[in-house]
Parts: sequence; structure tokens; C-alpha cells
Amino acid sequence: MLNPEQVIALTGHAIGGVCPFANPPGVKTYLDISLQRFDTIFPACGDHHSAIELHNDELFRYAHAIEWIDVCKTELS
Repeated sequence: MLNPEQVIALTGHAIGGVCPFANPPGVKTYLDISLQRFDTIFPACGDHHSAIELHNDELFRYAHAIEWIDVCKTELS
């Protein structure tokens, strides 16, 4: 787990507002397969007061996600 300062440094967003899109270059985004059970998802949008409603395919596209993974079972390099 990252501390609050590391979160801001690596994502540009404070804890509570970290979103899967609009991240700095070089940030790799993976989406957990558990999200696929929902019709829409409400990810944060940069601060703890903002969110947006997206369908799974929109989230994947806007996040420039690499793939859907099971974060409980996957080791990333």
C-alpha cells in the first residue's frame, strides 16, 4: 500500500479521488474483473467529491486499461 504522499506523486490525485483515467504518463491501469458484475460504475474523478457514471467498456477505454484482471489472484510485473 502506498502512503498519501506516494499516491499523489504517482497518480496526481489524493486518496479518495484517485481515478483510473487522467493519470500521468507511464501509469499502468488494470481493472478488476469484479467490476464487470455492475451495469455501470462510478469511479472517482480527481477528488473525493467527484465521480462519473460509466459503463464497463467506457471505463476500459477512458482508462486506457491494459486488461481486466482478478486482483486477488494476479501478480503483475
